[in-house]
Amino acid sequence: MRRNIGIVLRTVVIALVGAVVLAGCGRKSALDPPPAAQAAPPPPAQPGLVPGLATSAPPPAPAAPPPRERKFILDPLLD
Repeated sequence: MRRNIGIVLRTVVIALVGAVVLAGCGRKSALDPPPAAQAAPPPPAQPGLVPGLATSAPPPAPAAPPPRERKFILDPLLD
């Protein structure tokens, strides 16, 4: 009986260590583009128009309201 507890405990510890090691793998950043990816070329300029000045620009969209702050049970620990 005592031997089974030792085996189970060892297995649990190995599984936890493995999970922590695998959770730390990777980079925390944006994805890298593929080697053959290129940026799209800019659209051709229209004759007679000054870049940056549009004759009939649509009105700006209204700002979205800020999201409602949701509470979480562990918030006091993080503040």
